[in-house]
Amino acid sequence: MIWERYFGFIFALNCSGFVLMSPPLSSRALYLYPWDLAEQADPAEFGAFARDLGLNDLTIAGAYHTGKFLRPQARGARVYFPEDGVVYTRADAKAFGRIRPLMSRLAAETDVFETYASVGLDVTAWMVLLHNTAQGVAHPEACCRNLFGDRYPYSLCPANPDVREYAIALCRDTSFRYPVKGLVIETPGWLPYQHGYHHEMALIGSTQWLDALLGLCFCESCQVSAREAGVDIEAVQRRLQGLVSGYLERPCDAPAGSGLSWLTLMLVRDDDFRSFVRWRCDVVTGLVAEIRAAMREDASLRVIPSVQADPALSWLEGSDFAAFSGVCDGLEVCLYDRDPAANISTALSVMEMAGGAEQFGGVLRPAGIDYASEGAFCGMVAALAELRPERIGFYNYGHLRRRNLEWIGAALAGVAA
Repeated sequence: MIWERYFGFIFALNCSGFVLMSPPLSSRALYLYPWDLAEQADPAEFGAFARDLGLNDLTIAGAYHTGKFLRPQARGARVYFPEDGVVYTRADAKAFGRIRPLMSRLAAETDVFETYASVGLDVTAWMVLLHNTAQGVAHPEACCRNLFGDRYPYSLCPANPDVREYAIALCRDTSFRYPVKGLVIETPGWLPYQHGYHHEMALIGSTQWLDALLGLCFCESCQVSAREAGVDIEAVQRRLQGLVSGYLERPCDAPAGSGLSWLTLMLVRDDDFRSFVRWRCDVVTGLVAEIRAAMREDASLRVIPSVQADPALSWLEGSDFAAFSGVCDGLEVCLYDRDPAANISTALSVMEMAGGAEQFGGVLRPAGIDYASEGAFCGMVAALAELRPERIGFYNYGHLRRRNLEWIGAALAGVAA
């Protein structure tokens, strides 16, 4: 049954040569939105509730995008629409350049970072950096532009100097303004083509090849920076324009599963394309390094390397696991597969490429979308804990039923036992 499956899997890992020891899980975090915390009548009581679940860290969104969220436990709106592209810190606008943070109305009324710094738990700031439609609309010159020159207003370009200055200043300000344990940054690079923009529509069949090429940026900042790095970006753009235009004119779609094969073939055969991809990774690695250097020295920096279901495709966003391990304090990897063995395999692969378990954090969703029962979820937490990751995170308080939060307590109690 379910426990036998997990412990059998762990036994197999032991036999394969992995040395497994009692799990530390030194950081046990709950991801939260500020609007959910602002509804709590008593912050100290909420802190006690989190500690009773076995948690020791509240990872609170300090910068976020808009959405449409169903909130099972809400005291206010059950369907909530956050403000777009705002920050939930009281950032000093004078510390920024051309792109300045947009402070949320909620932050102007309630400083959740200041409030929850005193409830006896670590506080980590979760910063969504370059996925920002509000800033993209206000600063169109800072947005990504695809191979045809079309602007993506929801995606700021990490090669743009103003965008880099904004991201660095925001992280610096947050780390010095509040006694946070550290920052977890999300979307430090280019967003993939498919990322849930409003009413995304197409009658052309999607493949990873097409999505990958449409997600590449050729804005003016990319053109200048890539040329300075010795990349023939004009040749890459011309070739990709021809390939994608030809595909859009075909009488039929390619098989959905063939996209990754053709993308791999391009990487093997096209030296310019490969150099372009490598340069993109260097751009994002450099930005992460600059953020780390600008932060408070005793605050940690962890990176969510990908917004895609398969983190192995994070290179499409400019994320390089191995390079990140040298410029930040760890990775935070979303393990959202319904198959626990697939999640463990992903965790092991990332650990092998990015500095080992001490730099790895896994994020799980304790809900029916991923787990059929409490037992299945507890088994997943136990299996992950046996790999000795430094951190485990649970996503997300506002989206979960009360009963699902209790799964967290049961899982962490089982690990401790």
